[in-house]
Amino acid sequence: MNKNQRIALAEKDLQVKDLGNRLNKHSGYITNVLAGRCKSPRLRKKICVILDKPESYLWPDENKEKSEDANREIR
Repeated sequence: MNKNQRIALAEKDLQVKDLGNRLNKHSGYITNVLAGRCKSPRLRKKICVILDKPESYLWPDENKEKSEDANREIR
C-alpha cells in the first residue's frame, strides 16, 4: 500500500478490512490489489468510488510506467 492509499483510507476512516467487507472480498485480496500484485480493473474502480479518489491518485506509479512505456514505443 502506498502513501496516497493510506491517506485516502484515513480520510474516510477506513481500514483494508472495511474495504473488504464493503466489497465482499477477503482483506488479503484487497491488500494485493492495492499493492498492484493482483490486477482487477473493476475492483480498482470500486475502490476509487468508495475512497472518492481517481485511479491515478491511488496508483500513481502505474500511470508513470504506462507513460514511460508509451514514450518508448514512440521512439
